[in-house]
Amino acid sequence: MPITIDQCLSLANLTAAWEEVAQGKGAAGIDHVTIARWRRHWEERLVNLARDVRANTYRPARLRRFSVPKRSGGYRHLTIPTVTDRVLQRAVLRVVDDLFDQRFLACSCGYRQGRGLRDAARLILDYRDRGYRWVLDADVDECFDSLDHALLMDFVREDLSDPIILRLVEQWLLAGRLNPDLPRGIPLGCVISPLLCNIYLHRLDEELIWLGHLPVRYADDFCVFCRTREGAERAWRDTAATLAALHLQLEPSKTHITHFDEGFDYLGIHFEGDAYSFIANRKHIEIEGDFDDRVFYDYVPDGYS
Repeated sequence: MPITIDQCLSLANLTAAWEEVAQGKGAAGIDHVTIARWRRHWEERLVNLARDVRANTYRPARLRRFSVPKRSGGYRHLTIPTVTDRVLQRAVLRVVDDLFDQRFLACSCGYRQGRGLRDAARLILDYRDRGYRWVLDADVDECFDSLDHALLMDFVREDLSDPIILRLVEQWLLAGRLNPDLPRGIPLGCVISPLLCNIYLHRLDEELIWLGHLPVRYADDFCVFCRTREGAERAWRDTAATLAALHLQLEPSKTHITHFDEGFDYLGIHFEGDAYSFIANRKHIEIEGDFDDRVFYDYVPDGYS
């Protein structure tokens, strides 16, 4: 049965979405309406929101924008939508997430139900132990800011047909543009953005695996694991060609071939030889050998909290 806007706008789903947004707290958007203020008339707000969406009078507000420094250097550009927009995006996400998730591959570990950093680390160590010790450590140049809206909507339409849901996604993409004249980019900080990133980069996963490569991806961070340096060089060429078809490109200064013996960092974890280490709760944790699920209990990589 196809997904419809009525499922998204049911009072039960909107209420659950509001409760999730409220539980997540977060700052007010451009309208200065806080969670506490939204809560005062939340039932009336939900009824009005559903009415506005059905009447095509809903319009997402502008985003509050700010930048924070990254540990690796440079800045991460973040946004804060209004509480109203967060509730509606959450309501849509609650309904459509399963539909898209069933398409995604095992190499995609970020922002998925029942998957996460542990799965990425487990895959990496499995490839290491199976002899895939050459690594293409790749970085997509300004990935979130560069996703092409026309391509993204084509990918979304492969699984969604409801015109109102499609209109909402297009409106959120328009509101999130850094440059209103350039139809590209999805804003970090919006509820729907991680799913849209996974929908887009699922095409990268598919192509690399079809070409015989072994990627591990967490949102827009990914590596490809190979048996030989020549295999890693071929993975680099194939990745660059696949990204070009998606109107993306590798960041040459941050993309390189390495080896477990040399060591590399992924999601804040340092892999070197037969060991891996990271910092969690201000403690340096180092493990020799196999994957240990318990050590990742409190660990959240930088930028993904």
